[in-house]
Amino acid sequence: MHLENFTGQKIQIKFNNFPNDLVGSITGIYQPDEWYLVKLIKTESMGIWVENPCFKRTMVKEEDGTDIPEEQQKEEDCVTHFLIRWDYISSVITFPDKQTLGVDKKAKLIGFQPS
Repeated sequence: MHLENFTGQKIQIKFNNFPNDLVGSITGIYQPDEWYLVKLIKTESMGIWVENPCFKRTMVKEEDGTDIPEEQQKEEDCVTHFLIRWDYISSVITFPDKQTLGVDKKAKLIGFQPS
């Protein structure tokens, strides 16, 4: 597949019938009708794995299962990878001639809320 050549690089994707329950902080996709610039992690038969660099989480339990006291819980940013099924992608744009550093004025970044 041609898209595999762009693993680790930024590509633009346009969504189609993106489920409302996936819109928001869990995916970092807040305006699914817009183009998104995403870092491609992996392609597979079900879809593409992309990166959300701004996922927010609050740890409430230690690895051993003990509760973390509420006053010690803090929200932190972390990088996540998630699968977007092909069913929800209508188009993909790649940039074969260069590493894409900026954002096209028509594209949004995953994880950043619109102002």
